[in-house]
Amino acid sequence: MPAPQLLGTDDRLLRGIGRWALTAFAINLTVGSGILGLPSKIQALVGNYSVPIIIACGLLMALIALCFAEVGSRFDRTGGPQLYASQALGSTAGFTVGWLLWISRIGSCAAVANLAVDYGKVLWPQLAHSGVRALSITLLVLGYTWINIRGIRQTAAVNTTFTVLKIVPLVAFVAVGLFFVDPQAMRLGALPATTDLSTAILLAAFAFVGFDGTTVLAGEVRDAKRSVPFAILFSIACVIVLYTLIQVVCVGTLPHLAKSERPLADVALLLAGPAGAIAIAITAVISCAGVFGASMTPGTRLLYSMADLRQLPDPLAFVHERFRTPVIAILVTGISILVLAISGSFIYLVKVTLIARLSIYAITCVTLPIFRRRPDAPAAQFTLPGGTWVAGASAILCVAFLANSSMHELMDVGFATVAGLAIYFITRRAYSLH
Repeated sequence: MPAPQLLGTDDRLLRGIGRWALTAFAINLTVGSGILGLPSKIQALVGNYSVPIIIACGLLMALIALCFAEVGSRFDRTGGPQLYASQALGSTAGFTVGWLLWISRIGSCAAVANLAVDYGKVLWPQLAHSGVRALSITLLVLGYTWINIRGIRQTAAVNTTFTVLKIVPLVAFVAVGLFFVDPQAMRLGALPATTDLSTAILLAAFAFVGFDGTTVLAGEVRDAKRSVPFAILFSIACVIVLYTLIQVVCVGTLPHLAKSERPLADVALLLAGPAGAIAIAITAVISCAGVFGASMTPGTRLLYSMADLRQLPDPLAFVHERFRTPVIAILVTGISILVLAISGSFIYLVKVTLIARLSIYAITCVTLPIFRRRPDAPAAQFTLPGGTWVAGASAILCVAFLANSSMHELMDVGFATVAGLAIYFITRRAYSLH
């Protein structure tokens, strides 16, 4: 079968995202609410080996990020992994990747919306009432839907603001906490059990996912072929350093870290009293709200990209004449998130999110050597030394992570894929009849 014809630039969307605004997207997508509970969960599994585990996982995820950086540096269209798979492996593979990635996005948004309300209860107890909770989630979804419709520049500005509001307190937490670290508390003990090590590695690795969202937005990025790899590599380096230092502070200052349910808040309470704990609670709410918005935007563009490639109905590719945003795709994504978040059925989607993401990462790594062999492929603006070997190792790494998943979870992904493919083949049939 002949290779799919590679597509050129699509200028229907506004290129309103600069290099640093895209980097803010990458950081916001990666540094989520998980870091607020991650230190104690990993500590409970492997003790003080939690610090080297986080460093090792960060470096392993960096290998995957490097593959994304090279492949992303070839394209300046919207779609990311969905586009890459479509161009390298064909339309059906591309749709499958895009569908799973879209499901993971709306599942994450629905979960994070509820998590934001849970953290908010610490500051405003009335959020515990079901009506107030539903209203709060609705306002969050409607607010971000409106911002996305109004334009990518407004969306990027809001995302950058949330990123700064989230990162500054975490950097302050590290800067202050390092002065109180007890070196004796950092001693390594006996090696933990292999099963605990495996679980801890999987848990830590998931904390580094998110950088792929920047590739989805390439069609709205200025100088995308250079900006996308920069945003990926700069953000993953910053996140590795930040996560490592947060873990060092937690291990070195909190004696009973493994039993803590809110490790950063407990450290802040220990170092700065009630004001510190409140600051962390506010940071948690801001973090959830920021991750919600940063995840929603790529989700809307995935629907647009799939429709643009005739993998979903054409109306989803409609672009507003004034705002230059995919309005229908934004509305469909927003409504889907709202229904999932309020109904609570989002829990089902959250279970398949991580498996879907790792599967997508593996497929994207596989496309790297495919594009290298294709003479008609756009030139890469970033070339990974030993890229073919790194891509192979990264794909194997993703499969190794997937091996820790249960058969039930894998079946969830299978069911979601079959449901999506049914829509895909109906859409393709409809196009062939026109």
